[in-house]
Amino acid sequence: MELFKDYADPPLPLIDLGCGNGTQTRFLADHFARVLGTEISPAAVEIAQAKHAAPNISYRVLDVLCPEDAQVLHEEIGDSNLYMRTVLHQLSPVDHATAIQSIERLLGVKGILYMIELSSAAEPYFAKLMKQDGPPPGLHRVFQIGIPPGMVNENDLEVLFPPNRFTVCSTGQSQIHTVHTLPTGEMVKVPAFYAILRQRNR
Repeated sequence: MELFKDYADPPLPLIDLGCGNGTQTRFLADHFARVLGTEISPAAVEIAQAKHAAPNISYRVLDVLCPEDAQVLHEEIGDSNLYMRTVLHQLSPVDHATAIQSIERLLGVKGILYMIELSSAAEPYFAKLMKQDGPPPGLHRVFQIGIPPGMVNENDLEVLFPPNRFTVCSTGQSQIHTVHTLPTGEMVKVPAFYAILRQRNR
């Protein structure tokens, strides 16, 4: 988080894109002055509002595959910093370009994007877990369907965010911390990567 804050423009609002039940949004609100959690599901937005409210947080429905809606939000609140945790891998690969269009519109000129996604080491990690202990409780569905078909990793950055449109400020290895526990008592931490990007000046 400190790395993200080093690049983010503090006066800008922060959008938690794909906020789910608002857990991460609530965490982000401790570090940024104004946070907006967005999710495609109205039910998820209601849960987030009920469970993870704070004076500097608001929630709203937003479909990342509707760039027009992203434009409307940008016209309402201006350029924004974006936090995006494992969103792209949940989308079909054919929808990635549309999602990036929405991201561009939300960022505007001044915004910074912090994204974290499963890395290329995630599949070998899951395979190792399966071989050692079988699927951890709570992750059966992941092991039944495998890594979602829309998975992206660090090797896809230039395709998703072309250098003529985006500048990569920083990238590196990270982990996705889950609530699932291995038989050893260790929490499942899935290999991931982060990237901090901004639009090139137009």
